[in-house]
Formats: sequence, structure tokens, C-alpha cells
Amino acid sequence: MAKWISIGVRADLDPTEGNFESENSASLLGTIDNTMMSIVSAVSNDGNGDGIIWEDDLGGGETVTVDGVTSGLDSVQTYNATITLGDGSSFTAILGVAQLSSGEAYIIPTNEVHLDNLKIQSVELTSVFVDEYDGMYTTSAARSVDNTSFVCFAAGTLIDTPDGPRAVEVLKPGDQVMTVDNGAQVIRWVRNSAHYLRDTEPDAKPVLVKAGALGQCLPTEDLVISPQHRILVGAAGQLQAIFNSEVFAPAKSLTGLPGIRYMKGKSHVNWVHFAFDRHEVVTANGCLSESLLLGPMVMNGLNATDHHEVMRLFGPATSLAAAVNGPPARECLQAGYVRRLISEYFREKNSLASKRIRKQSRGVEMERNKAEPLDAA
Repeated sequence: MAKWISIGVRADLDPTEGNFESENSASLLGTIDNTMMSIVSAVSNDGNGDGIIWEDDLGGGETVTVDGVTSGLDSVQTYNATITLGDGSSFTAILGVAQLSSGEAYIIPTNEVHLDNLKIQSVELTSVFVDEYDGMYTTSAARSVDNTSFVCFAAGTLIDTPDGPRAVEVLKPGDQVMTVDNGAQVIRWVRNSAHYLRDTEPDAKPVLVKAGALGQCLPTEDLVISPQHRILVGAAGQLQAIFNSEVFAPAKSLTGLPGIRYMKGKSHVNWVHFAFDRHEVVTANGCLSESLLLGPMVMNGLNATDHHEVMRLFGPATSLAAAVNGPPARECLQAGYVRRLISEYFREKNSLASKRIRKQSRGVEMERNKAEPLDAA
């Protein structure tokens, strides 16, 4: 299973099929920073076994499954790009971008350019190199990419501590925060970062969770978090009607629910991240969420100074796939899977409501039929 860089839903790069040209490929030009990107799991489905995933230009085509959701391959194009790393250095390369029929777009390595284990801070697509291919080789589709994906609270968020709620931006290493599993825990590492969002894609903007959107008075006041930040669901009154077990769900996967949306008009945000010796469940604005999990994607996105400091504090991970501060505190669901669960919940809910309405209608009709002879008499 490959790891790709998701850059969200984009305008159709190939609006006219059948001509082997992505007419709108230039619309993607510009800078994509690490707040606009996330890592997804991708499996290419080579139906005829010829080593190529074919586009749908001539009808049919083949599919790609991303985070459990399968869509047709709509277009593949390559771009001249400048990749900036966490230490401020940069290099140029030719990168591929695959767009699926769902509109989701993904940066993928080419056969010549590997992006594995780089500390990528941003990617600037400077010009179109080739505006469409017939498909992509399965060898390219199978390559993995590592990138940064911080979990972040916006400044102003109130975090429960032994001394009561405190604004997240005033917390510092050595301060204690209340956790669900392990009581008061000492913060080991904090990072603050300012981000300007003027050119950020809508689905990479901060997520607003309105007061009461997760359950009664949950959160107690509006909560602003990054799209990748995980919320605890299925417990403590948080979306328990939808989720029947206690798991983490990324905020971006909940944006279809009432009271949870992208903040498309927001122009800037100050993010604050804090980490403990282990991944923890904490209380933010009255609802349960996660602390920072220092996994491979986060570590690869740190600049040299931060990386050195984290390694000094936490030591190396037990394996290449592990986080330096231990396993996740709860199972972490993929965004695509969460969206399917929500869709299934509302489909079943609507079906039950429809059955109740039909039953009530039949009851009303039966009562009306019984009343007619009485009226006639």
C-alpha cells in the first residue's frame, strides 16, 4: 500500500474527456504548504494486469482506492516543482499529480523522483511539464511519500489543567495538563507557528466545531482545530449516536455534520502543538481531543533544530513506523472510512424515518376510512 500526498479536492484538471489533454492543468500552479497536505493510503487497481492504471479519457478506465474509498482515475499530469524542506533548503524536481473522478488530487512521485522520507515543508508547482498522460505506471503508483502533518489547536483554545482551564498559547514545557487516561501529565515539548491562509485551498483551512456540535454542550464553546487534528468520538457523549466504539476521527472527516465546517474566510491562524511522554486524550474547550503524536510524518516535517530537540527529549522510535512518544491513545480512523460511517448512519436514519412516516400515513388513512360511515349516518 502506497502513501500519497493529498492536496484536497481541486477544480477539474481534465474537464473535456477524449482528447488526451488536461485543459485546466495550469489551475494547480502555486504554492502548497504543509497545512494544505495530508498523507493518505492508496492502492491502484490494475484490472487488466498490464502494469498501467489507465485514465477514463476513452471511457472505462481503471480505479484507485484511497483510504478505503474507490474512484476512477481521471487525469495524470506532471509539473516542474520546487520542494522546500524543513531546514529551509530546497530543490527542483518534476512531480506527478493524479486526480480522481471524485475531484481529489494527489502528489505522487515519478519514476525518476522519489519523495520518501524527506522533511517537506512546502511544494510550489511552477509550471506544467506534461499536461496529460494516458495513465500511470503501477510502479509509480506504488511509491510512498512522507510529509508533515501536525495536529494543532488554535490560539485561544482552553486546555484543562490541574489549576483549571488555561489558554493553549500560554502553556510551556514543564506545565501540567489533565489527561483522561493518566491524570496530570507534564508537557515535554511545545511548538507555536503562524500561518497565513490567503492562498490556502478551502479544504485545508481550519475546522470550526461549533459549541454543542459533538453533543450536549460539547464543546462548551467554539473550537478551532487543524483539518488533521483528531477528535475523540463514540464516548463521553461525543457523536455516540454515530460511532459505537471509542476512536479518534480527524476533524476534516466530520465537516459534513451540522455545526462542523471549514473556516473558508479565515485569513490567518496561530497553531499551537504540545506533546507528552505518550499520546494522550486531553480536554479542549470542554470536549475530548488528542495531544500531539510524534509519528514519522510529523518528525519528517520538523526543521533541523526542532528535530534535534525532539530526539534529545524523547529518543528514537522503536521502529520506522512508530511514534517517538508511543502508540496512539485510541484507534485512529482514516478520513474516508469516517465519512462512510457517517453516510451509512444518515442513510439508515432516513430509511427508518421514511418507514415511520409511511406507517403513520397508513394509520391516518385507516382512521379516515373508519370515520366515513359515521359521517354518512
